[in-house]
Amino acid sequence: MTEQRIIIEMAQGVDLHGRDDTKAARRAVEQALQGASLPIFGTLDLPRDIMRVVVHIGVPRPEAVDVAVIAALLPYGSVEVLVEKGGLDVPVAGDVAVMAAAALEVFLPVR
Repeated sequence: MTEQRIIIEMAQGVDLHGRDDTKAARRAVEQALQGASLPIFGTLDLPRDIMRVVVHIGVPRPEAVDVAVIAALLPYGSVEVLVEKGGLDVPVAGDVAVMAAAALEVFLPVR
């Protein structure tokens, strides 16, 4: 099936004290969701479950991210979470803050 990307939204999230890559990734995805709105479904009379959502996450320790937690943040469509090495560990007053980057892509089938 041919698809077309209809939105891409990017954001960052930080865990200031826990050095928790999942928490930083969750915050990045939540921030991206706050900036995304898809009014197209109301105008085209399409069900929201028809969309495919790809979530790209960059964190210092990709293996530490619980992808089920991230996927559960997306309320509609089929969700794929891809985690790769990225983000930052930032020294903060004797501690380490974890910064994650997230990009959300939404695809619809071309009719």
